[in-house]
Amino acid sequence: MDKKKIISFVAITYIIAWALQIPASIYSLKNPGMAGTTVFRYVVAISMYVPLLAALILNKTLKGMGWKPRLKGNVRWIFWSILIPAVAVILGAVLFYAIYPDLFDSTAESYLRKQGEDLGVDMLGQLESQGISPVLYTGVVAVSSITYAGFINMFIAVGEEAGWRGFLYKELRKGFGRVSTWIIGGVIWAAFHFPVMLIAGYEYGKDYLGAPVLGPVVFSVNCIVMGVLLEIVYDKTKCIWFPALFHGVFNAIANLPLFYWNMNIEKKANSLMILGPAANGVIGMIPMVIVAIIMAVIVLRNEKVTPKS
Repeated sequence: MDKKKIISFVAITYIIAWALQIPASIYSLKNPGMAGTTVFRYVVAISMYVPLLAALILNKTLKGMGWKPRLKGNVRWIFWSILIPAVAVILGAVLFYAIYPDLFDSTAESYLRKQGEDLGVDMLGQLESQGISPVLYTGVVAVSSITYAGFINMFIAVGEEAGWRGFLYKELRKGFGRVSTWIIGGVIWAAFHFPVMLIAGYEYGKDYLGAPVLGPVVFSVNCIVMGVLLEIVYDKTKCIWFPALFHGVFNAIANLPLFYWNMNIEKKANSLMILGPAANGVIGMIPMVIVAIIMAVIVLRNEKVTPKS
């Protein structure tokens, strides 16, 4: 394991990404509404390519990451990469709302109304003018997330996957076992997002229980869990597009549970966002944690029983 190379990768990634994220976060705070939100979202999307850029700078090439699609023998992993994040996100939301039923708005109106107010647009009015109910709208978002939106997001998520799974995890595996790689890699991945979390309230807002300390801790656990699943997918397929698809589908559907967030009790909703209903909350991530543990146990057991050549 080349420690200097790993440290250089992390340093380059953080310096460039944070140089983008910090000004964008400050701008979004000073310019609430559509303008600030749009700039923030675009900068966050652009920063997802920084890990890939850092890997290219250090390796002088992106070869060996599995850029050529490998469908033969891997088709099942396409379905796995679509269904697992989708099902886990939905089950996590169901679990959260079962515990906090008063936070569930079956009409999906209060959250869209609040989102529209924050952006300075009449979202409910726009949907009504098109004959689309809020519930139907959320259904369309769900279907699009597991059909085409995840594949579109894949081309953005591949920037992170090429850096984290294609470069960092490979380097860490040269000196650490799988479990240590998952933990170290997950924390490094999580810290990549810390500026936008601490400044702009990305992921959990700013009024959650235990703010601002608990958010980075919980998000680190989330990234470790996601890293386990993404690394296993990558290891099994030897193709970077499969974890990118998983990542893309997750990003597409992760906020779907928030559409049923009861913003009529906004103070309580904001304080409990660290718990769910999105899949990065303590309760919301439980199904994903269970899947990750099962997959990790299977992989580690197979490695023990497989004789070394």
